[in-house]
Amino acid sequence: MKQYLTILFTLAALSLSAAPNIVWTGNEPISWNTDVYQGSQFETPEGIFAGLHASDTILVSVVAHIEEPQYVLTYKAGVDWSWTDLSVTLNDSLISYIVESETIATEIAERGLIFRGQGYNITSIAFTSQPQDTTPVIVPDTNAIDFSALYEKVLWTGNQPISWNSSEYAGDKLDTYSVQQDLFAGLQAGHVIAVYVTPDGDAQYALKYKVGDDWTWTELPLNTATPGILAFRIPDDDTAQLIADRGLVVDGIRFTLTKISLYADTQWQTALHNTSAQLDPTAPCYNLLGQPVTAGYKGIVIQNGHKFILQQ
Repeated sequence: MKQYLTILFTLAALSLSAAPNIVWTGNEPISWNTDVYQGSQFETPEGIFAGLHASDTILVSVVAHIEEPQYVLTYKAGVDWSWTDLSVTLNDSLISYIVESETIATEIAERGLIFRGQGYNITSIAFTSQPQDTTPVIVPDTNAIDFSALYEKVLWTGNQPISWNSSEYAGDKLDTYSVQQDLFAGLQAGHVIAVYVTPDGDAQYALKYKVGDDWTWTELPLNTATPGILAFRIPDDDTAQLIADRGLVVDGIRFTLTKISLYADTQWQTALHNTSAQLDPTAPCYNLLGQPVTAGYKGIVIQNGHKFILQQ
């Protein structure tokens, strides 16, 4: 029970945010010189560090049996599994190590730790888990987008100077959520958001959306291969939902925002009109897949940019 309290009190003193996950208890003597103290090295059981991440803290409760014990924690690093000592901190009877990188965390989780040294016993091993960053990882689309092959849906037009420093360049940011809360309703993975801009000198561009429970502003990697257009292709449905719910912020300096559009590889659906609407009989008709249909087709069609129900 003593080692559990030691871990808990030390955690409180270090102001760590998570309670320890105790993964091993026992009474293992450690010694590399049995003439001084009986024992051996100790290798941790397989799998006890599952879920370890960078910035987590490994905590080892120890009992010293000689005046000057030596504590050595080793893991197997790299493709050649080289034994590598960790830089640890001793606080009373608790050894701690803050995991320095995700690579080290993965190697310890998969390969375990080896305890070496002289004159002490290990009585428990634990680690704390820090909250992990859930910000979506978005890979920028670096290839030019062929807008001529896509269907456009204009969301906003105007003449808004953009500046994050109005003393240097007159303007402000534009928050689409403030303009219209459902501006991006129906946004899906694969759609392309296109922001049309007119630069005025050495412009800087930033397109941001709000991520997580705290609505953290997160900058999107933009495709600027087409002059005058800042483009971003939606990578997944989670990102689409966040932008649809919370909008985007167009920020930067020394440019004017003139239009925001969505592009898709299929025609945009509009509200249904009844069949009494006036049609151009020579205009082609398409089904919802964008395929041309001929006379006699029954169902929903698109003609003259509108949707209709054909029943005959």
